[in-house]
Amino acid sequence: MSTEIDDQAMDYLIATAGLSLTEAQKAELKTIHASLAAMKARVRKPRGHMAELAHSFGFTDKDL
Repeated sequence: MSTEIDDQAMDYLIATAGLSLTEAQKAELKTIHASLAAMKARVRKPRGHMAELAHSFGFTDKDL
């Protein structure tokens, strides 16, 4: 999956989100699209219960 987004797709996503952005804001948002795609890929991976460390004090790489 490509992490680049074209102007037409960006305009569609902005419109469906109900946002009204300036051209400068759109350009800045477009520069972080690849980082957002990478973050979504990390978040959507299955992880063990040790990934949430609120009540845990020791874990291994396998737990994550």
